[in-house]
Amino acid sequence: MSIVLNKILAASPNTERGRPTQLSTDPKGERIAYASGKSVFLRSLDDPSLSKQYTTHTAQTTVARFSPSGFYVASGDVSGAVKVWDAVEGVNTKGDYHIISGRINDIAWDGDSQRIIAVGDGRERFGHCITADSGNSVGEISGHSSIINTVSIRQQRPLRAATGADDNSVVFLHGAPFKFQTKLGGLHKGYVNGVGFSPDGNHLVSVGADRRIQLYDGKTGEATTQIGDGEHKGTIFGVSWAKDSKRFVTASADQTVKLWDVEAGKAVQTWRFGEEGTVNIPDHQVGVVWPAGRSDGMVVSLNLAGDLNYLAEGSQKPTKVVQGHNRSITALGSSEASKSQTFWTGSFDGRVCSWDYQSGLGTAIEGQTHLNQVAAFDTTPTRAYSVGWDDTLRIADASNNTFLGETSKLSGQPKGITSAEGRVFVATTSGIDIFSKDSLVGNVPTKDYSPTAIAAAGPFVAVGDDRNVVHIYTVDASHKLTEKEKLTNATSQITTLRFSPDGSLLAAGTSAGKIYVFDSSSWNVKTDRWSAHTARVTCIAWNAAGTHAVSGGLDTNVFVWSLKAPGKRVKAPNAHKDGVNGVCWVDGDKKIATTGGDAALKLKNGTFILPSTGERVRRQITLRNPANFERPVHQNSNYPSDFPPTPRRTYSQAGNFRTAVENTTALSKEFWQWLHTPTAKGILKCSLAYLLGSMGTFLPPLAHYLGHQDGKHMVATITVYFHPARSAGSMIEAVMLGFAAFVYATFISISSMAVSVFFATQLDLIGVAYALVLIVFCGGGFGLIGWIKQKFNTPLVSVACSTASLAMVTALTKENAVHVGVFEDDKIVQVMKMVIMGMAASAAVSLLVWPVSSRTELRETMIQTMDSLGSMLTLITRGFLSGSESDLRSSSFNSAQRKYRAVFKTLTKNLREAKFEHYVLGTEDQYKLQSNLVDCMQRLAQSIGGLRSAATTQFQLLRETADHESSTPVNWGHFSMPQMHGGSMSAAKHDRFAILTAIEEASEEGSGTDDQRSEDGGTVRKKNGSDTEPASNASTAMPIVRTPAEIFSRFIMHLGPSMKSLAYTLSRILQELPFGPGPEYPITINEHFQTSLTEALKLYSGARSEALKELYKLKDLDRDRPESIEADFEEVAASCGHFSFSLLSFAEEMQTYMTILEELKEEVDNRKQRSWNWVRFWRKDRHKQEALIEQNRETDAPRDLPEIAFQRRQSKTYPGSDDGCESAKQGFYTWVLQIVRFLERDDIRFAIKVGIGAALWALFAFIPATRPYYRLWRGEWGLVSFMLVCSMTIGASNTTGYARFIGTFVGAISSLLVWWACHANPFALAFCGWLFAVPCFYLIVAKGKGPLGRFTILTYNLSCLYAYSLSVQDGADDDDEGGTRPIITEIALHRVVAVIGGVIWGLIISRMIWPISARHKFKDGLSLLWLRMGLIWKRDPLSTLTEGESTNAYMNLREEFALHRFVLRLDGLRASAAGEFELRGPFPTKAYGRIMESTTKLLDAFHAMNVIISDSEASEGEKALLKYTANERAELSSRISHLFQVLASSLKLEYPMNDATPSADSPRDRLLAKIFQYRKLVATSEDPSLVIAKDADYEVLYAYVLVTSQLAEEIKKAEKEVEDLFGVMDDDLLKLQ
Repeated sequence: MSIVLNKILAASPNTERGRPTQLSTDPKGERIAYASGKSVFLRSLDDPSLSKQYTTHTAQTTVARFSPSGFYVASGDVSGAVKVWDAVEGVNTKGDYHIISGRINDIAWDGDSQRIIAVGDGRERFGHCITADSGNSVGEISGHSSIINTVSIRQQRPLRAATGADDNSVVFLHGAPFKFQTKLGGLHKGYVNGVGFSPDGNHLVSVGADRRIQLYDGKTGEATTQIGDGEHKGTIFGVSWAKDSKRFVTASADQTVKLWDVEAGKAVQTWRFGEEGTVNIPDHQVGVVWPAGRSDGMVVSLNLAGDLNYLAEGSQKPTKVVQGHNRSITALGSSEASKSQTFWTGSFDGRVCSWDYQSGLGTAIEGQTHLNQVAAFDTTPTRAYSVGWDDTLRIADASNNTFLGETSKLSGQPKGITSAEGRVFVATTSGIDIFSKDSLVGNVPTKDYSPTAIAAAGPFVAVGDDRNVVHIYTVDASHKLTEKEKLTNATSQITTLRFSPDGSLLAAGTSAGKIYVFDSSSWNVKTDRWSAHTARVTCIAWNAAGTHAVSGGLDTNVFVWSLKAPGKRVKAPNAHKDGVNGVCWVDGDKKIATTGGDAALKLKNGTFILPSTGERVRRQITLRNPANFERPVHQNSNYPSDFPPTPRRTYSQAGNFRTAVENTTALSKEFWQWLHTPTAKGILKCSLAYLLGSMGTFLPPLAHYLGHQDGKHMVATITVYFHPARSAGSMIEAVMLGFAAFVYATFISISSMAVSVFFATQLDLIGVAYALVLIVFCGGGFGLIGWIKQKFNTPLVSVACSTASLAMVTALTKENAVHVGVFEDDKIVQVMKMVIMGMAASAAVSLLVWPVSSRTELRETMIQTMDSLGSMLTLITRGFLSGSESDLRSSSFNSAQRKYRAVFKTLTKNLREAKFEHYVLGTEDQYKLQSNLVDCMQRLAQSIGGLRSAATTQFQLLRETADHESSTPVNWGHFSMPQMHGGSMSAAKHDRFAILTAIEEASEEGSGTDDQRSEDGGTVRKKNGSDTEPASNASTAMPIVRTPAEIFSRFIMHLGPSMKSLAYTLSRILQELPFGPGPEYPITINEHFQTSLTEALKLYSGARSEALKELYKLKDLDRDRPESIEADFEEVAASCGHFSFSLLSFAEEMQTYMTILEELKEEVDNRKQRSWNWVRFWRKDRHKQEALIEQNRETDAPRDLPEIAFQRRQSKTYPGSDDGCESAKQGFYTWVLQIVRFLERDDIRFAIKVGIGAALWALFAFIPATRPYYRLWRGEWGLVSFMLVCSMTIGASNTTGYARFIGTFVGAISSLLVWWACHANPFALAFCGWLFAVPCFYLIVAKGKGPLGRFTILTYNLSCLYAYSLSVQDGADDDDEGGTRPIITEIALHRVVAVIGGVIWGLIISRMIWPISARHKFKDGLSLLWLRMGLIWKRDPLSTLTEGESTNAYMNLREEFALHRFVLRLDGLRASAAGEFELRGPFPTKAYGRIMESTTKLLDAFHAMNVIISDSEASEGEKALLKYTANERAELSSRISHLFQVLASSLKLEYPMNDATPSADSPRDRLLAKIFQYRKLVATSEDPSLVIAKDADYEVLYAYVLVTSQLAEEIKKAEKEVEDLFGVMDDDLLKLQ
């Protein structure tokens, strides 16, 4: 069973005598916001039973105001806190600010929804102005000497604000920033309770306790006129303007609301509450609001009792009165008549209300009510009995909603009330009062105990007491009670009692939160395991069957309990602030009603699930997958892989020692389980490989095998670079790259020595040899390494380049062979041995210890990918069918989306690594099929994007209000929805946040009956066990749809069942495919899946065609409508059509996916021999042969601007001369120009500057005067550090340099400590090295901080392992740095100085020679990308489908891939830019991250359009439709292109945006209206030659409209970010100076 909040029947607004209550409505006039208790409610004006509750405040709330945009609400409380939060769901807090040290009385927003002024009662100040998003101060609120009651901000520029206070004055402020301008004192003679600017900003009005209404000039603040002198007879508490700025309303304590005409200066209508001439304090009008955006002129006022009165011009009486509670509801009762159910609620102030379950509206009971808190209810179908702390029993008549005249005095303060067999029993502090026929017939005093609760059933009366005992009485015919039993099982005070409906069970709740259930036949304990409450149990209710009970407690939680499974419960946490005081079952025990301290009545759904199968009881088809909802993590789930669990601190009264032992045991178990995670195993594998690599230094046989040089620590270094925490495929790639690096380093070393020997021995020109070695081999060799590293930009290629640099440095600058002109191969042979040994150690550990196969990981990630796709498909489809955004906004959808993004990155990595395994095993064909599967998954994800885009459009349209030409306003948020079980149209109102009625699941799969009712009222007969078909066609009975809102209803009515069936089939397939359980993950394909999907797709295709046909057959095309309404019609149709098309595409792609999967299964099962065709590369076309090592597209930076432009415009050429000399000269110039362009490329410049830097650093090794210092201070390691630090951009160099710097210091200090502790003992050094390697590999493997971890452990190798080599006389030249008695401090110092010098040199070269700023490159690249995208869209994608409209193709695959690769490059630049430091401040990474997110979505939209028009041949109907709308499409495409240009220009110049940026809405509406006109033309034309477009012909155009809408939406988001970065143009900026 699950509990889901269904509806909130909101509390009434807070009121206080003598104080105004502020009310606010959203810009559309649909909802009202007000404070109540510690909550804020957003309540629908049209259907008050619909509301949202914001519960984050911890103190009494005082005011809530909608922002002018309607997206946010600002609310304040008595502690001085102001919270800004999301107005859609009412849960997401955007800002929490402490404004003053006292009560917040009022809040005002500026017209941009950016600034807030909050005022009230403070100590240091009475108000403050802040920004809504950050809380930064934007002005002072000064000028008053007393509490400020009210504030208003002018919505136009120049900004003005006004405040009114208890010092009888109004202060006028100028902004922004807001500052004091003038104080208008002497006009009001009493407190100023309300001020308000007119919507047009021309007027300001103030009202107060002196009954004065004063008008001011809205711009200057000068007082103009006073109106209505003497009209109001009491304090005026509120004022609100009409949207025409010509009228306003006031609310007064004289029980009236008056409507004023500003020009006439008089009241034109008065609404009087209560009888004329009588004073009724609850009728004081303390608040009023005139909702903007409405056409019915509704005014809403609030009286002191908390009632909201709906007023209309011309009517003297309220059209509706919304009543409820504004104090804590302390009692709840429920009574059922024949056809309805009524709730009875009583509150702390004594008010009693009845609530109709169907309408959700409350009514205050008339007559003499309780004087203070209502303690309890007991009900019958016709009456409600209530007891209160005024020590009375009162009876209410359910039919008339009035108290009867009889009032019975009780013997003491009541503790509870119950009834049985015609008697009413009341437990009081002094005894038990018994009533029969509304009269007191007996009293049983309780001398030995004080009653605390009471319940009765049949002859039994149960009474709980304050001594933890339940007393069981029997009652006879003379109303005499006889004690029969004492139940003493409870260990704390009894707080509530409740018998089951048949009296067989008694539930007793206690103050400790535990519930005991007793069997009334024996009074034995049935169960005592209902013990989840953490505070007093306040209420219990049984369902009709007596199998489940619901309880509420002071801990704010509601639990549903089961007798069958007493250890299990379903929890509704935080059901009510300040505790739950009442619970009951409603709607045939399908829902639960609860009340509590927040004064709200809440209805919750309860859905039962069969425990044995997990299916619903009625076996309905449902899109609600339990996997889509949050559930607790099982004990055997994987622990977080980033680090072992941290110790938990707990406290126990049993003793610190026992607590410590328990915590240690628990932590040890958790740590042991963490050690079994893949991450922990990877870290241990790496440390083991490092230990084996260090044996090349510590183990004498291996050390002697490597020779007498002192660089044996390179073996351990190789195990660090190519660590074994990788899959077998990745290890194969690592081995290949490692040997490639060795071959390259060997070539450079041998070549350099050969050149040196030749020039020294043959020509005696050793100086020339030095120059050639420096320029060609140092400069060219290291420059080529730098170019390769940035070209491929993968971790393995980077470490291979580092390995090559390490090997080359020793041969070129350290060894004497090059310097003296002697050829020596000892070092080369040693490096080869060390590389082989290190790679062998890593490969052995990787393949033998906990081996990981990328093929297995690929299958596992495929399963996760399909699961996430299935979850997203289910939630999007369900949201579309219900019209509710809650599914797409839910944490389940966000989690599935995040999971897909994360898993898909892993999926592509595993696919690339699996390629190496397949190629080595000779199973290339399996890899190709798996690659096709991954491509298919990507296309499925793109179809998911189309579904979401269409659903989002639907939600946006349903939120809009259409009010055109119709006499009755059409509210899109509330429209009638055809019932799915019958032919009548339901007139019931629906949730504003879930507009469309969900399809009843029973209509698709029966609950056991043979015949059911179909959606259209026809009979549905079961066919083949599950399929249904309508017995009659109801389309002829359907009325014509006249509003766009009805299109959704009709479309879902026709297509909903088959759409839901198809989505269900797809989700089931996605859940079970593609592989079975691990670790083998065999391919499992249900033989029925393909057939089921084909049948479901066939039914869906037919139903989709019929649904689209019915929509436009029945639409009222004869009426003339405004262009915007026609556009709305077509946009709704576009949403429906595109969603159904995307779902169809998804299903067809799933068929392709299953076909590929079957081919893969056949290939795996029937594999006869291995091929290894990739080895015989000479037999294949080189263009078709797939590269084994691919270039990574995510390069660090673009090579140059010409590549960013993708296609450079051809240079202008001139006809050449016939003269051969001139032609040769022109060819020479062209050749020179090509060379210059080549050298201008960023990657070539980077390679050159790397070579220059390396050559200049190595120069010191060839100068005789500096060579000794170079050797002493280990200059070769400085050169290695230079190669590691020097990066394409300044930011990347800074980041790597910082990691190198920190890692070097940590490694050096650690080597000192280890060496001193181990005293050159090889065993101790090996063990300590292994221990030190574990945290370093944790940084590399778990945290992804490869450079930091590698630099740390490499510095340790250079110091500690090198010192041991010296101590055992490994080298022939070991006299430096202590010789056989190594000085570890000197060794570490030399390494640290060398490394820091290399880092500094790398930073200098990066900044001094052709510096590349990631900031500038990022902005230039993003601007150019936007310009390119604008140019592409300007081509008009649909023009390619018609002949002669466009000479340019829209976008080919090559161009699309180039765009995506470029976005990846920009992401790399953005990450690098964060490491660049400039005086103007840090790089705004988060803002640009959001811009890049929008840009990625823009590219997704481009791709969606490319998919739609690719491989498509336009039909005649499509061509006719496209030609008819050619001009409108061209205008819309140009507008989108223009927006791209504006964005690019602002970003490139870093210049403020224009606040008048054109919108794409108008041209899009014109295009949609044109489509609508084409439909009308086709419908009314009698021309036989006219080409008539079919419904399917509109799909391409609909998709174009939705994609354009998505583009416009994302462009707006990017515009907002650019505005925040660079500002908006204003008058000061454009001054001509």
